[in-house]
Amino acid sequence: MKGLIPCASYHDPAVLSNEYERLFGRIWNFVGFTFDLANDNDYISAGVAGKPIVVQNFAGKLRAFLNVCSHRFSELRCDQKGNGPLRCPYHGWTYNAEGVPVGIPSRPRFDGLSEDVILSLALRKYRVEVCGTLVFVSLDSTVPGLRQFLGEAWNRIEIISSSFGELIDRNELDMECNWKIAVENTLESYHVAFIHPKTFKMLGASGTDFQFEGMHSVWSATVSDTVERQMTKLEYIFRTRPFKVQGYLHQLVFPSLTIATTYGNSFALQHIAPRGATHTSFTSYVFATKLPGENEVRENVRTMINDSVVQFNRAVFLEDKAICEAVQRGVKNGVGAGQLSDEELRVADFQKSYAKMLELSLTCAR
Repeated sequence: MKGLIPCASYHDPAVLSNEYERLFGRIWNFVGFTFDLANDNDYISAGVAGKPIVVQNFAGKLRAFLNVCSHRFSELRCDQKGNGPLRCPYHGWTYNAEGVPVGIPSRPRFDGLSEDVILSLALRKYRVEVCGTLVFVSLDSTVPGLRQFLGEAWNRIEIISSSFGELIDRNELDMECNWKIAVENTLESYHVAFIHPKTFKMLGASGTDFQFEGMHSVWSATVSDTVERQMTKLEYIFRTRPFKVQGYLHQLVFPSLTIATTYGNSFALQHIAPRGATHTSFTSYVFATKLPGENEVRENVRTMINDSVVQFNRAVFLEDKAICEAVQRGVKNGVGAGQLSDEELRVADFQKSYAKMLELSLTCAR
């Protein structure tokens, strides 16, 4: 079948601007985790649709604002996460849970800074909602809520993310490619034998058992007999894990968040975010599964297994980075929108959802 996204859409800065407005600006975007926002005044910062966003815990309630001070426009939060009042580092303006500046040093020195003016200086507020341990922000006040956005995928994502235990690795890669190239690469196994012959191929994940849930999709795959035997031997270690799946599972939360697990023993979450038309931030988090009732022996074995999972994932991602950057170099001279096989049906579904959001003609590829 023909692809739906023309080559120019993978390198044209004007397309990225359109994506910020019509795609990322109109959906729910992953920004972080609830465990980083567990306490009063905990905060995280993130980029959404080209805008800096801060999410903060105000006495147990999450609020999301534009991460820009109303005074002289400094970023309010310059780090990824932390704890403290929502205070500008430049001149000390402090904001409350409604985004209103309630602490203004030397306020009498400001001419005409009435209560009405102060209210007008409130930070731009955005919607923030949670599924399991995942935090999402929407810049559009008119779109349906997060539960409706996730649809059939809600329950699975809630259960999986609530099964996240210890964070055992965080790995951020700068990829010289368009964000869609990185996403599409995660959605098909057609390339595995050629790009990952000594890494992901050894897992033996295969098949085309795809589920399409609105704009989201899931791949459930069997694994090799060797891996299955290994997992059977490890069942006594992981028997109390909260999320159990037979084989390998890969979930896409449209457009650029994926969660993968093998047997529910650990979880790899990847967030892919554009930093330019041909520049992408690829951030991976690897979590151990929660294991109620651990003992020292089980913990030691699990630690060794988790270490091997981290090494495996990092090797796979470096291989993906290299090929995605090769695709980016080639797509600048490409024509049309390519061809897709039945192993790439999730790519086709992603492209269909993308085209719909951007109101592209579904016959654009030729």
